[in-house]
Amino acid sequence: MIKFIDRKCPVCQENLNSKPSILPDINPEHDNDIIKNYWTGIYKLKIFFPYYRCKCGTLYNKKFFDKESLNQLYSNQEDNIFSGDIRSDIKTKKEYLKQIKNIFSLDPKKIKILEVGPDNGSFSKLLAENDFAYNISVVEPNQRMHSFLKLITPSIFNSINEIPSAAKFDLIIAIHVLQNVPDINIYINELSKHLKEEGFIYGVVHNERSMMAKVLKNRWPSYCLQHPHLFNFSTIDLFFKKLKYKKLFIKKTKNYFNIGYLLKHLLIAILKKEINFPNFFSISLKLGNFSFLYKKQV
Repeated sequence: MIKFIDRKCPVCQENLNSKPSILPDINPEHDNDIIKNYWTGIYKLKIFFPYYRCKCGTLYNKKFFDKESLNQLYSNQEDNIFSGDIRSDIKTKKEYLKQIKNIFSLDPKKIKILEVGPDNGSFSKLLAENDFAYNISVVEPNQRMHSFLKLITPSIFNSINEIPSAAKFDLIIAIHVLQNVPDINIYINELSKHLKEEGFIYGVVHNERSMMAKVLKNRWPSYCLQHPHLFNFSTIDLFFKKLKYKKLFIKKTKNYFNIGYLLKHLLIAILKKEINFPNFFSISLKLGNFSFLYKKQV
């Protein structure tokens, strides 16, 4: 049985009685079968919990899954490749790698990295292949991904609570993770315990103020059951400032998409029609995501 919790704003912890800003086609709160059937994927119907706008600017769900239900939903799903094919996904992640390659003066072989939510491990694999890190650990609750991750590192944890208390990292990576974590303040505070003094947090999230989000409105794919909140440049910065982190950059990301995949999902989003296109080729676009890099303050 899937259960729910009531939430305050994840950034400022306020609880306002405002009207929802973004409404779904169907609110699944009272139908467990709908949730299980529509948990992953992009569909003609938009099924998610209503999003509210806090006075601090954060967009969030006031109602969301409790921890046990969320663990159940995440524990056995397929990998998340948003670009349509593995080659496009790797091209996108090479762009991420460019953004963090020059932040350390240390010997790359001495850098300790923790990636949370690595999914199938494609970014950690890319780091290792580029001689950027020989000491990689990962936190991935989805058991189905562990067979892929074991090919990259033996240091695999199901949750951050399993990380040894003495373990410290120079860099923590969270690619499309923070918009999925309900108790994000607790989560980052726990991660911070494993970050060295003046260590870095790098991440990528969806931008709810992007042009794509404005044009598609409630048809925007990132409005979904897996996202209890969504960020923009201002709210991600407010969040990390409250936790005493120093901003190094916030940038729109260049993402590669297979053109057939892109056309298919745009038609679903805009016209509610599903047409399968050939793979064609991949293109790079700055659509609806941004990256960030923050430094831990001593």
